[in-house]
Amino acid sequence: MNAAELRQRLLDEGCSPHNFSIGPGGSDVYCLAQQEGVWRVFYTERGQADAPIFESTSEAEACEFYFDYITKKIRHNHLVGFFISEHKAGDLEAQLAQTGIPSHRDKIPYGGWSDPRYRVFVVGKDIFRARAVLGEVPLKDSQ
Repeated sequence: MNAAELRQRLLDEGCSPHNFSIGPGGSDVYCLAQQEGVWRVFYTERGQADAPIFESTSEAEACEFYFDYITKKIRHNHLVGFFISEHKAGDLEAQLAQTGIPSHRDKIPYGGWSDPRYRVFVVGKDIFRARAVLGEVPLKDSQ
């Protein structure tokens, strides 16, 4: 596998594109980049690279390490619903559960603590099942 094939393989595995970056750039993600002839895997936070967790002059070896790391070490949450109404978030969770798709929900202070939003997520390859049931995601309300 090479870097050009890697992105599609990760997406096919249900990995969230918000969790990885191939090539230069990326922030708050694990990156695979070739720098001065060496393939490096490292984490970036606010655009600053941490020390590499893997280095190799072999693109194939670096891609295999990165693929294994991204698919096995990181939980890939996919947003399938974003709601003003807690009731609608619960309805979506029930609909997913009825079709055998596990989900989880959180509550964020969208416009401040008195203006919450409810987000519903599925993990990994369950995004493909959720899209088959729900169509285009994320679902939203507009109350």
